[in-house]
Amino acid sequence: MVLLWLHVPLLAIFGIARGFGVWHSITELLLVASFAIVASIPGFGRATRSASAAIGLVACSALLIHFWDGQIEGHFHFFVVVSLLILYQDWLPFLLAFGFVVLHHGVLGTVVADSVYDHGAATANPWAWALVHGGFIAAASAANIVTWRATEHLLRDPLTGLSGRAIMFDRLRLGLIRARRRGQHAGVIFLDLDRFKLLNDSLGHAVGDRVLVTAGERLHDAVRAGDTAVRFGGDEFVVVCEDLEAPAVAVEITRRLMTALREPYRIGDHEIVLTVSAGIAVSELGDARSAEDLIRDADAAMYHAKESGKDRYVVFGEAMRDRALTRFTDEIELRRAVAGGELCLRYEPQLALLSGRLRAVEAHVYWQHSRRGLLAPRDVLATAEEAGMVVPIGEWAITEACRQLSRWRRSGAAADLTMSLNVSAEQLRDESLVAVIERALRVNELEPTALCLEIPEAAVTADPASAGAALGRLRATGVRLALDGFGTGHLSMSCLRQLRFDTMKLNRVYVRDLDQPGGSAVLRGIVEMAHALGTPVTAKGVATGAQLRALRAIGCDAAQGPLLASPGPADEVGRLVTSPRRAATRKPELVESLSTVT
Repeated sequence: MVLLWLHVPLLAIFGIARGFGVWHSITELLLVASFAIVASIPGFGRATRSASAAIGLVACSALLIHFWDGQIEGHFHFFVVVSLLILYQDWLPFLLAFGFVVLHHGVLGTVVADSVYDHGAATANPWAWALVHGGFIAAASAANIVTWRATEHLLRDPLTGLSGRAIMFDRLRLGLIRARRRGQHAGVIFLDLDRFKLLNDSLGHAVGDRVLVTAGERLHDAVRAGDTAVRFGGDEFVVVCEDLEAPAVAVEITRRLMTALREPYRIGDHEIVLTVSAGIAVSELGDARSAEDLIRDADAAMYHAKESGKDRYVVFGEAMRDRALTRFTDEIELRRAVAGGELCLRYEPQLALLSGRLRAVEAHVYWQHSRRGLLAPRDVLATAEEAGMVVPIGEWAITEACRQLSRWRRSGAAADLTMSLNVSAEQLRDESLVAVIERALRVNELEPTALCLEIPEAAVTADPASAGAALGRLRATGVRLALDGFGTGHLSMSCLRQLRFDTMKLNRVYVRDLDQPGGSAVLRGIVEMAHALGTPVTAKGVATGAQLRALRAIGCDAAQGPLLASPGPADEVGRLVTSPRRAATRKPELVESLSTVT
């Protein structure tokens, strides 16, 4: 655009110097100036502006040749201009310029040949020479086109056609500079499609990709002229907003974008409705934050929106900055912990209520943090989910748990003991899980039934079809499967019958409510239903002797919790493994509760 405006006075001077007169030279350049005006107005959009700039520049080439009486050297201006237009990395301005060259040389070469050509061969065959010139320009541009196409993936997302990260950072850096100079604001809107992974898993990646393409088109159409829509990665999009008069404008833009993305997606026979979570970060006057800082803050606000229930937007604040920094630090420390061996397993015993004997141990992942001490499994899982490390930590836990069970068996104990551990929804979706399990069993010389995988009920209810397929692959290995947290996900009887779990583990809320009116009756109904399906039931969180006696009276098969034993290190739990009855009798309340089954 700047280059186009520079041509206007320079060509006017050149025309006057060549003897065409002031009025003639200025009149000829009015058309170029009109294209320059259109290219300068943000409201016309990027395509219109780039097309106007392209036509205006090649028109400058035509005028240069006209003022130069068709001098052959003037034609080199076309070569330079077309090469420069490739920098747009867009076919529209390039093809417009190429077409203009051929038409200009052919049409004007036929009508007023001496304003285009300065030799007889071209004057006699203007269209032939028009094609020759077009061919030379295409050949000269080939190297630039190849370079453009080779680097396009860095600047433009290949799936959606939206701008890439390189453009995002460049636009935001320039936007922040202009905002500080003009006393305005620049902003970042971070958008994420809720439950998109579930869509991919249930309907396939082809449908998911078409949803992303449609979402990209909607964003492109909904953003303001001058703003930049970017596919950040996966189902995440970023919009860079420049020239914001007030932070509230970013909120208005976000609402409009979220409304566009919430519209149903009609893909083949499917009508898909998705919600959107968004985070907003806006620069303040005198703000020293960089482009990277602003994007990080918008990302943190988006995660806060998801944690707050999804389908909403959150504006970034100072408290979130502290939280984001803490989360970022935790992620770095967790990666170091995995590499440095700071993670450890602790084992929680499960006792059979009829015999009072140890029947299984459940492995829990703890983190021996260098500053904060021993961190509980829920803290490890929360950080692992944010850091994208659930799957590798899960693989380590499976391998280590099998190794420990093999050690106990080599010591002459635990011949019929089962090692139990949790498998998250993310692990369940991981296609390498079966190979990890089979390798851990093979290396440690364990039969498959020695391992029991506990599947969260929420992972099953979220997508029963995909969960059923994953459970089928796990069942084929021969390992046992337990439904963890049973009783809160509203799984139907037919679904339970079809999935065929080996054990059901009651949600601890039912054990806690045993003392409440009707609590025992509710729990009895759940246990009887499980038994009708031929599935034993394990109760979690047993803390008192009264709870244990009530569970045994109801017919519950096994129990675990602080009354029996808290999760402990392998050497401590190993004493229970080698002599479970003697170790258990160290707790008088437990002895009393089990006294009638000895």
